[in-house]
Amino acid sequence: MLQLSDSQLATMWSQGDAKAFNRLLELYKDKIYRLAYRMLRNKSDSEDVVQETFLRAHLNSHRFDATKNFSSWIFSIGKNVTIDLMRKKKKELSMDTSSCPSQDERPLYEKLVSREKTPELQLIEQETFSQVEQMIQELPDKYKDLIVYKYFLDMSLEDISKEVNLPVSTVKTRLFRGRNFIKRKWGSLFFMLHSLTSIIIF
Repeated sequence: MLQLSDSQLATMWSQGDAKAFNRLLELYKDKIYRLAYRMLRNKSDSEDVVQETFLRAHLNSHRFDATKNFSSWIFSIGKNVTIDLMRKKKKELSMDTSSCPSQDERPLYEKLVSREKTPELQLIEQETFSQVEQMIQELPDKYKDLIVYKYFLDMSLEDISKEVNLPVSTVKTRLFRGRNFIKRKWGSLFFMLHSLTSIIIF
């Protein structure tokens, strides 16, 4: 099983192989946690996101397309779970503003409903997230995962190399070409939006 790709494992899982599911869980639970934590800044909530992500994936395993990248599929589910939780927290905070934690300790979803932020600014943030997500979706598959790993998960070249089973030199080349693709298509907009969000959206 160690020699199988993520997509092969996912296909086996969709056919009822529990060991394949456990292997995928081990491979991606920490990545989904990091994704959630960068958005929520809360350990307990991030752990809940991991559980809910794999629950949703399990319930929808029959929908996985083996011709697609498993990582993009599972990260998309994790992103949606995280955003759902952010919306829930925003709603709860809007009804209860009695507590006011220090600015540095406040998670992102609290900052989104900060009194300093006007509805117009919140709308700009939402549109920014959507733009980054759309840009990621439009990247060629051979660049997409590498860009996400490097710029959104802050993974080292060595870790990316192990993740995608490619030599570090190949990873460097594809990242270089991926950045050039982005610059040709969007100029500096992608990297500007990424710096504004500091959030994993793909």
